[in-house]
Amino acid sequence: MAVTTSQDVLKLFKVTSLAEAVFQRWISDTSKAEVVPHVMEHRTSVVYDLTPASVESVCRATAHALGNVKRVVAERERAIVDWHPPFAFTHTLHYALETLGHLPTWQEFSVFARDDAKGHHMLWGPAIRVASDVHHAWGGPSWDDAWDGVRWRVGNAYYSFLREIYVVAHLRASGLDVRVHPLADALFRVDFWSGRTACSLLIKNAKFKEGDQGRKIPTDRILEGAEPGFRFHKIQLEPATEFGVVRLPSSEDIHRVADVLRASP
Repeated sequence: MAVTTSQDVLKLFKVTSLAEAVFQRWISDTSKAEVVPHVMEHRTSVVYDLTPASVESVCRATAHALGNVKRVVAERERAIVDWHPPFAFTHTLHYALETLGHLPTWQEFSVFARDDAKGHHMLWGPAIRVASDVHHAWGGPSWDDAWDGVRWRVGNAYYSFLREIYVVAHLRASGLDVRVHPLADALFRVDFWSGRTACSLLIKNAKFKEGDQGRKIPTDRILEGAEPGFRFHKIQLEPATEFGVVRLPSSEDIHRVADVLRASP
Protein backbone atom coordinates (compact mmCIF):
# COMPACT_ATOMS: atom_id res chain seq x y z
CA MET A 1 0.00 0.00 0.00
CA ALA A 2 1.31 3.44 -0.93
CA VAL A 3 1.88 5.80 2.00
CA THR A 4 3.07 9.41 2.08
CA THR A 5 4.34 10.96 5.32
CA SER A 6 5.33 14.47 6.33
CA GLN A 7 8.97 13.36 6.21
CA ASP A 8 8.51 12.41 2.57
CA VAL A 9 7.17 15.92 1.92
CA LEU A 10 10.03 17.64 3.75
CA LYS A 11 12.68 15.51 2.05
CA LEU A 12 11.31 16.52 -1.35
CA PHE A 13 10.29 20.15 -0.84
CA LYS A 14 12.25 21.59 2.11
CA VAL A 15 15.34 22.00 -0.04
CA THR A 16 15.71 25.78 -0.46
CA SER A 17 16.42 28.52 2.04
CA LEU A 18 12.94 29.97 1.52
CA ALA A 19 11.27 26.57 1.95
CA GLU A 20 13.23 26.14 5.18
CA ALA A 21 12.15 29.60 6.34
CA VAL A 22 8.48 28.86 5.54
CA PHE A 23 8.68 25.64 7.53
CA GLN A 24 10.45 27.22 10.50
CA ARG A 25 7.93 30.06 10.63
CA TRP A 26 5.11 27.52 10.64
CA ILE A 27 6.49 25.33 13.43
CA SER A 28 7.33 28.43 15.50
CA ASP A 29 3.86 29.97 15.18
CA THR A 30 2.21 29.68 18.60
CA SER A 31 -1.24 29.66 16.98
CA LYS A 32 -0.24 26.41 15.26
CA ALA A 33 0.80 24.60 18.44
CA GLU A 34 -1.83 21.90 17.92
CA VAL A 35 -1.71 21.97 14.14
CA VAL A 36 1.97 21.16 13.69
CA PRO A 37 2.01 17.77 15.47
CA HIS A 38 -1.24 16.74 13.80
CA VAL A 39 0.03 17.48 10.30
CA MET A 40 3.47 16.02 10.99
CA GLU A 41 1.85 12.75 12.16
CA HIS A 42 -0.58 12.53 9.23
CA ARG A 43 -0.14 9.58 6.88
CA THR A 44 -1.79 9.63 3.46
CA SER A 45 -2.85 6.19 2.28
CA VAL A 46 -6.64 5.86 1.80
CA VAL A 47 -6.47 8.45 -0.99
CA TYR A 48 -4.38 6.06 -3.05
CA ASP A 49 -7.06 3.36 -2.98
CA LEU A 50 -9.69 5.61 -4.56
CA THR A 51 -10.69 5.06 -8.17
CA PRO A 52 -12.19 7.59 -10.58
CA ALA A 53 -15.46 5.66 -10.37
CA SER A 54 -15.55 5.82 -6.57
CA VAL A 55 -14.98 9.59 -6.61
CA GLU A 56 -17.65 10.07 -9.26
CA SER A 57 -20.05 8.03 -7.12
CA VAL A 58 -19.47 10.38 -4.18
CA CYS A 59 -20.03 13.39 -6.44
CA ARG A 60 -23.39 11.95 -7.51
CA ALA A 61 -24.43 11.03 -3.96
CA THR A 62 -23.33 14.16 -2.16
CA ALA A 63 -25.80 16.76 -1.00
CA HIS A 64 -25.10 20.20 -2.41
CA ALA A 65 -22.36 21.61 -0.20
CA LEU A 66 -23.54 25.19 -0.68
CA GLY A 67 -27.19 24.38 -0.04
CA ASN A 68 -29.44 27.33 -0.83
CA VAL A 69 -26.84 29.87 0.21
CA LYS A 70 -26.71 32.97 -1.96
CA ARG A 71 -23.26 34.31 -2.82
CA VAL A 72 -24.26 37.91 -2.05
CA VAL A 73 -25.19 36.85 1.51
CA ALA A 74 -22.24 34.47 1.95
CA GLU A 75 -19.66 37.09 1.00
CA ARG A 76 -21.20 40.01 2.87
CA GLU A 77 -19.31 39.60 6.16
CA ARG A 78 -15.59 40.28 5.85
CA ALA A 79 -14.83 38.47 9.13
CA ILE A 80 -16.15 35.25 7.60
CA VAL A 81 -14.68 35.83 4.14
CA ASP A 82 -11.26 36.24 5.81
CA TRP A 83 -11.80 33.47 8.38
CA HIS A 84 -8.96 30.96 8.57
CA PRO A 85 -9.13 28.59 11.57
CA PRO A 86 -5.80 27.25 12.90
CA PHE A 87 -6.46 23.92 11.17
CA ALA A 88 -6.77 24.60 7.45
CA PHE A 89 -9.88 23.17 5.80
CA THR A 90 -7.67 20.72 3.88
CA HIS A 91 -6.32 19.39 7.20
CA THR A 92 -9.80 18.43 8.37
CA LEU A 93 -10.80 17.01 4.98
CA HIS A 94 -7.71 14.80 4.78
CA TYR A 95 -8.20 13.75 8.40
CA ALA A 96 -11.82 12.78 7.72
CA LEU A 97 -10.92 10.78 4.61
CA GLU A 98 -8.17 8.81 6.33
CA THR A 99 -10.23 8.25 9.50
CA LEU A 100 -13.41 7.17 7.71
CA GLY A 101 -11.50 5.03 5.24
CA HIS A 102 -13.39 6.45 2.25
CA LEU A 103 -14.12 9.75 0.53
CA PRO A 104 -17.10 11.26 2.38
CA THR A 105 -20.08 12.97 0.84
CA TRP A 106 -20.80 16.49 2.06
CA GLN A 107 -23.42 15.19 4.48
CA GLU A 108 -21.02 12.55 5.85
CA PHE A 109 -18.28 15.13 6.25
CA SER A 110 -20.63 17.53 8.07
CA VAL A 111 -21.65 14.83 10.55
CA PHE A 112 -18.02 13.80 11.01
CA ALA A 113 -16.90 17.38 11.71
CA ARG A 114 -19.70 17.74 14.24
CA ASP A 115 -19.49 14.36 16.00
CA ASP A 116 -15.86 13.25 15.82
CA ALA A 117 -14.06 14.77 18.81
CA LYS A 118 -11.00 15.85 16.86
CA GLY A 119 -13.01 16.89 13.80
CA HIS A 120 -15.18 19.06 16.07
CA HIS A 121 -12.09 20.67 17.56
CA MET A 122 -10.52 21.27 14.14
CA LEU A 123 -13.53 22.68 12.31
CA TRP A 124 -17.00 22.54 13.84
CA GLY A 125 -16.12 24.38 17.06
CA PRO A 126 -14.23 27.19 15.27
CA ALA A 127 -17.09 27.46 12.75
CA ILE A 128 -19.65 27.91 15.52
CA ARG A 129 -17.44 30.51 17.22
CA VAL A 130 -16.85 32.67 14.15
CA ALA A 131 -20.54 32.58 13.18
CA SER A 132 -21.52 33.50 16.74
CA ASP A 133 -18.99 36.34 16.93
CA VAL A 134 -20.22 37.82 13.66
CA HIS A 135 -23.88 37.38 14.61
CA HIS A 136 -23.44 39.08 17.99
CA ALA A 137 -21.30 41.94 16.70
CA TRP A 138 -22.90 45.39 16.61
CA GLY A 139 -25.18 45.46 13.59
CA GLY A 140 -24.33 41.85 12.83
CA PRO A 141 -26.37 39.61 10.54
CA SER A 142 -28.89 37.00 11.63
CA TRP A 143 -27.51 33.68 12.86
CA ASP A 144 -28.76 31.99 9.68
CA ASP A 145 -26.92 34.46 7.45
CA ALA A 146 -23.73 34.16 9.50
CA TRP A 147 -23.89 30.37 9.34
CA ASP A 148 -24.58 30.51 5.61
CA GLY A 149 -21.36 32.46 5.18
CA VAL A 150 -19.44 29.78 7.06
CA ARG A 151 -21.09 27.03 5.03
CA TRP A 152 -20.10 28.83 1.83
CA ARG A 153 -16.45 28.89 2.90
CA VAL A 154 -16.32 25.25 3.98
CA GLY A 155 -18.51 24.03 1.12
CA ASN A 156 -16.22 25.58 -1.47
CA ALA A 157 -13.23 23.99 0.25
CA TYR A 158 -15.01 20.62 0.10
CA TYR A 159 -15.64 21.01 -3.63
CA SER A 160 -12.01 21.95 -4.18
CA PHE A 161 -10.97 18.82 -2.28
CA LEU A 162 -13.24 16.63 -4.43
CA ARG A 163 -11.69 18.04 -7.59
CA GLU A 164 -8.15 17.42 -6.38
CA ILE A 165 -8.90 13.87 -5.31
CA TYR A 166 -10.65 13.20 -8.62
CA VAL A 167 -7.59 14.28 -10.59
CA VAL A 168 -5.27 12.26 -8.35
CA ALA A 169 -7.44 9.14 -8.74
CA HIS A 170 -7.45 9.49 -12.54
CA LEU A 171 -3.72 10.10 -12.79
CA ARG A 172 -2.87 7.18 -10.52
CA ALA A 173 -5.25 4.95 -12.51
CA SER A 174 -3.23 5.87 -15.60
CA GLY A 175 -0.07 4.53 -13.95
CA LEU A 176 1.44 7.76 -12.61
CA ASP A 177 2.77 7.80 -9.04
CA VAL A 178 0.93 10.96 -7.99
CA ARG A 179 1.16 11.92 -4.31
CA VAL A 180 -0.69 14.21 -1.89
CA HIS A 181 -0.27 15.30 1.71
CA PRO A 182 -1.82 18.17 3.71
CA LEU A 183 1.63 19.47 4.65
CA ALA A 184 2.50 19.99 0.99
CA ASP A 185 -0.88 21.60 0.33
CA ALA A 186 -1.17 24.03 3.23
CA LEU A 187 2.53 24.90 3.61
CA PHE A 188 4.17 24.65 0.19
CA ARG A 189 1.02 25.30 -1.92
CA VAL A 190 1.32 21.97 -3.76
CA ASP A 191 -2.04 20.30 -4.35
CA PHE A 192 -0.40 17.14 -5.69
CA TRP A 193 2.87 16.11 -7.30
CA SER A 194 4.60 13.42 -9.30
CA GLY A 195 8.35 13.15 -9.27
CA ARG A 196 9.60 16.74 -9.33
CA THR A 197 6.53 18.30 -10.91
CA ALA A 198 4.38 20.23 -8.42
CA CYS A 199 0.77 20.86 -9.46
CA SER A 200 -2.01 23.18 -8.35
CA LEU A 201 -5.68 23.14 -9.27
CA LEU A 202 -7.87 26.23 -9.25
CA ILE A 203 -11.06 27.65 -10.68
CA LYS A 204 -10.56 30.74 -12.86
CA ASN A 205 -11.66 33.88 -11.00
CA ALA A 206 -12.46 31.84 -7.87
CA LYS A 207 -12.39 34.48 -5.17
CA PHE A 208 -11.24 32.39 -2.22
CA LYS A 209 -8.65 30.34 -4.07
CA GLU A 210 -7.11 33.44 -5.60
CA GLY A 211 -7.26 35.19 -2.25
CA ASP A 212 -5.50 32.30 -0.56
CA GLN A 213 -2.84 32.29 -3.26
CA GLY A 214 -2.35 36.00 -2.78
CA ARG A 215 -1.76 35.67 0.95
CA LYS A 216 0.86 32.95 0.53
CA ILE A 217 4.22 32.83 -1.19
CA PRO A 218 3.73 31.00 -4.51
CA THR A 219 5.21 27.53 -4.93
CA ASP A 220 7.65 28.48 -7.68
CA ARG A 221 9.19 31.15 -5.44
CA ILE A 222 9.45 28.79 -2.47
CA LEU A 223 11.26 26.17 -4.54
CA GLU A 224 13.27 28.52 -6.74
CA GLY A 225 16.92 27.50 -6.92
CA ALA A 226 16.38 23.87 -5.88
CA GLU A 227 18.88 21.39 -7.31
CA PRO A 228 17.71 19.46 -9.18
CA GLY A 229 14.99 21.87 -10.13
CA PHE A 230 11.21 21.48 -10.05
CA ARG A 231 8.61 21.91 -12.74
CA PHE A 232 5.31 23.61 -11.95
CA HIS A 233 1.93 23.06 -13.53
CA LYS A 234 -1.36 24.84 -12.91
CA ILE A 235 -4.70 23.38 -13.91
CA GLN A 236 -7.19 26.22 -14.35
CA LEU A 237 -10.83 25.22 -14.70
CA GLU A 238 -13.70 27.33 -15.92
CA PRO A 239 -16.26 28.23 -13.24
CA ALA A 240 -19.29 25.97 -12.84
CA THR A 241 -22.25 27.06 -14.91
CA GLU A 242 -24.84 24.92 -13.14
CA PHE A 243 -25.55 25.57 -9.44
CA GLY A 244 -25.48 22.45 -7.26
CA VAL A 245 -23.32 20.33 -9.59
CA VAL A 246 -19.71 19.47 -8.72
CA ARG A 247 -17.43 21.03 -11.33
CA LEU A 248 -14.92 18.28 -12.16
CA PRO A 249 -12.03 18.54 -14.60
CA SER A 250 -12.74 17.16 -18.06
CA SER A 251 -10.96 14.13 -19.48
CA GLU A 252 -9.06 16.56 -21.73
CA ASP A 253 -7.88 18.53 -18.67
CA ILE A 254 -6.63 15.33 -17.03
CA HIS A 255 -4.96 13.99 -20.18
CA ARG A 256 -3.03 17.26 -20.50
CA VAL A 257 -1.79 16.94 -16.92
CA ALA A 258 -0.84 13.31 -17.50
CA ASP A 259 1.17 14.31 -20.56
CA VAL A 260 2.99 16.98 -18.56
CA LEU A 261 3.82 14.53 -15.77
CA ARG A 262 5.02 11.82 -18.15
CA ALA A 263 7.32 14.33 -19.79
CA SER A 264 8.79 15.34 -16.43
CA PRO A 265 12.14 13.97 -15.26
